[in-house]
Amino acid sequence: MTAPKDIVDQALEQGFQLDGLQIEPQTGEVSGPGGREKLDRKVMDVLVLMAQHAGHVVSREELLAKLWPNAVVTDDALTRCFYELRRQLSHAGGDERYRLLLETLPKRGYRLNGTVTPLRPQTSAASPQRPKRRILAMAIAIPAAIVLVVIAGQRLTRGPDESQTPPATAESNSVAVLPFLDMSEDGDQGYFSNGVTEEILNRLSQSDNLRVIARTSSFSFRDESLDVPQIAARLNVAYVLEGSVRKSGGRLRITAQLIDASSNSHVWSNTYDRGLGDLFAVQDEIASSVATALQVTLARGKPGGQMPKSVDAYERFLQGKFFYDRRAPGDIERAVKYYEDAISIDPNYARAWAALAGAYSLLAWDGQTPTKALQAKQGEAALKAVELDPNLGIAHARLAQYYFETLDYKKAKDHSRKAVALDPDDPMVLALTGGEASAREDIGEAIAMQHRIVAQDPLAAAQRTNLAVLLLADAQLDEAMAEFRRVLELNPDAGLDVHIEIVRIFVLQRRYDEALTAVARLPEGKYRDHGLALLYQAPGRLVEADVALKRLAAQPGDMMDSIRLAEVFAFRGMSEEAFASLQKKKDALERDKNLGLSWIWFFQHEMRVSPFLTPLHADPRWAPLMAEPA
Repeated sequence: MTAPKDIVDQALEQGFQLDGLQIEPQTGEVSGPGGREKLDRKVMDVLVLMAQHAGHVVSREELLAKLWPNAVVTDDALTRCFYELRRQLSHAGGDERYRLLLETLPKRGYRLNGTVTPLRPQTSAASPQRPKRRILAMAIAIPAAIVLVVIAGQRLTRGPDESQTPPATAESNSVAVLPFLDMSEDGDQGYFSNGVTEEILNRLSQSDNLRVIARTSSFSFRDESLDVPQIAARLNVAYVLEGSVRKSGGRLRITAQLIDASSNSHVWSNTYDRGLGDLFAVQDEIASSVATALQVTLARGKPGGQMPKSVDAYERFLQGKFFYDRRAPGDIERAVKYYEDAISIDPNYARAWAALAGAYSLLAWDGQTPTKALQAKQGEAALKAVELDPNLGIAHARLAQYYFETLDYKKAKDHSRKAVALDPDDPMVLALTGGEASAREDIGEAIAMQHRIVAQDPLAAAQRTNLAVLLLADAQLDEAMAEFRRVLELNPDAGLDVHIEIVRIFVLQRRYDEALTAVARLPEGKYRDHGLALLYQAPGRLVEADVALKRLAAQPGDMMDSIRLAEVFAFRGMSEEAFASLQKKKDALERDKNLGLSWIWFFQHEMRVSPFLTPLHADPRWAPLMAEPA
């Protein structure tokens, strides 16, 4: 009988054997042929957690959420723990091979490949006897599905693929700002160093003749063992800015260096030893110095609005942003708390109000609190941000998001355009306003905005997914196919949503043999049945199409399943059945008072961008289906 998880975990916490090494978590000691090593408490916690999941990949997000559930700790602290753990395991074992027990899988996480056995047998009522030796391995579920929503603003990113051919040349005025290293004594200021990096990045983006790579792509190299020229080649930039941050008490040391990727030589560098209160000035000095070195001009004004009056408020804001970006369980609620703390310190901090509106939007879609109550808070926060700083682009973007999530398209359009006019280079502004453009069926404008986002954020797989969806809706089939394939290069775990889109494009292009090969790679179930129902209909294999459609219709489905079923009906010319499927789902959404209007908008948006539902647009029943609910 397999021991229950809690029994297994307890056994490992009391002590275990790892390929000839004896691990004593209670004392923090590891002993082996090479001697005895004393591990730091957090380093031992990492080892125990990896042992509990031996043989399986554990994501960085999972590790951070379990080891530091309520603390603001970034990847730097985790990287340091694994470095120390590998070093001390090899010392205790007297052999460098012990370093290899802990495998790093770029952009996926870590895996412990050794054999793990408890030192002492455990008994319980549920498990009276345990085997003397067994390998303990517990899988961690990592969701792989991509949500194809243009306005979500959520990015699923994978780092660069070493097999990809780097661009031959880079724009002369282009720069990537790599995440500044956290050099604090405890390694717990990563959120702060990230914030410093982003502030400099945002300041540099205020130049009309400098291309600055967005955070998602630049930060994706955090775990890569690549040198500056390699990183620059992957991002197609001429220069790279890197540095470090050390914060101790009220003092601050920031180093920064600008590197010419073609020669791997320094163009400019400096070290700033200042008081913490000088942080904002230092960030401006670095951005200005880089701009001078690159011979570009920065626009006046702050891209993120006025900085708060207090560094304490800024720190709370950065802590909130850390949790908002990490998205581990409970992180959005933590982000809300920190944003509210920042506002309590500085009630006029417009940027924090805008960020709070974004956090409330996520909770309104995914939280346990009723959607309407959260959306009301979202709207209040966004309105407050605009009221405090009418020239803050992200404030207008968040207010536009609130309006089109509550189906007030006219106000959404007004604030979207204000946001783009105020800050045309902010990826989040472009993502949110691109969603609004798609909502009002201005597909050309939405595609243009998404192209700009991808140019700034070339390694963000979700942004390329959004672009591919829009291109497909605009019948640009070859371009859509290229983007979906690029998504899979960036993130091979992108999920079935991307693979089925490739099948659908093959069908629309009448490349039936390739479609059949692609659909054969899908597992049995609704995705394969959807692909087969379309594929067999197209060449006239009606009997097989009927069988696939029957299976598809018999499966219980969610909102997207209803749309896919209607797509097959529409593709077969069965408009009555297509409209019946869509109307039934819309009626169900309107009856569910807990969902709110956001889900109806999402449902209508997905119908609008579906190339298979285009034949229904001229039918008189289409307009009522797309009308706002009463």
